[in-house]
Amino acid sequence: MFRHSISFRARLFVCVFAVLPLDTLPVTHLRAQGAVTARLDKTALSKDVEALLQEHGEGVVANLWVGGDSGNPWFELSSDQPSATASAIKTFYLVELFAAHRGTLDNPLPGADAVLKDDGHSAISHFSSEQRAEIRRVLGSASVRRVAEIMMGKATASNAVYNAAANLTTAVLGGPEMLTKLIRDRDPAFKEVAVRRYMLRDRKNPGDNEAPAAALAALYQRLAARALAGIDGETMRAIRETIIKEDFDNRGVRFSKDGSLASDPLTEVRAGWWETARGPVIYVIMMRESTLGPTPSSARRLRETVDTLTGKLVGAGLASIR
Repeated sequence: MFRHSISFRARLFVCVFAVLPLDTLPVTHLRAQGAVTARLDKTALSKDVEALLQEHGEGVVANLWVGGDSGNPWFELSSDQPSATASAIKTFYLVELFAAHRGTLDNPLPGADAVLKDDGHSAISHFSSEQRAEIRRVLGSASVRRVAEIMMGKATASNAVYNAAANLTTAVLGGPEMLTKLIRDRDPAFKEVAVRRYMLRDRKNPGDNEAPAAALAALYQRLAARALAGIDGETMRAIRETIIKEDFDNRGVRFSKDGSLASDPLTEVRAGWWETARGPVIYVIMMRESTLGPTPSSARRLRETVDTLTGKLVGAGLASIR
């Protein structure tokens, strides 16, 4: 549930395009017409992934998905198994928040004041008094859109406010159980997404927020294709504009929402999609590692492995489309 720095994004950009021959790079951001097919060497990629995981060592588990904006993955590994999402789950929250307040996104978020004023509310009771004061100052009169921008990391805020924005969203939508129902009712592909706790609360009771890589991929397929059940065109545009969006000159546009948990099990998630002239590439890389007493060095090592794996999978996907 911690955000990644610009330096991480720069490293991943270099990692992705280091594996691409120059003649595979798109020259515009317009999606090509017609179905996108991929010439991805699954056998070679499987060997590369296996070697990378073995090099990292025992105890690491990966759930992977890469493909286009419709249909089955071009490559996947255990993508149907639910795994901790960290902040990557917030894109599901964003969809439900904007769906509930379509047409009034620039109005104050209804119900926010009652949650923020209650020191005992599960959304904010675990923050310090100083953090609660900051949360109230930043989010107290914020619009629906502003709360979403902070929750998604699109707007600058402290880590406490960043996660409190997600908690406020959860609370006004009825709490974890109701938010889970809203997400699952949106699309059958989301049936195993589970919101169990407010951000930064104890992971063991009642458990992690989880989703299979395939569910995150399905969400990004729908957003890349601009077609999600119950979401009108204006709301879809607002959702897409609230996700972190980075334009890499003539190489494409990346939409992303990542996640990280520094406690046991260490968790790293990279998820989103690239839009290119030759079509979209959707990617979800989820990794976790059980370790007794996680340390900064073990967390850093897992991040490095995830970054390398993300570069390899996304690079292979981008290079393979035609």
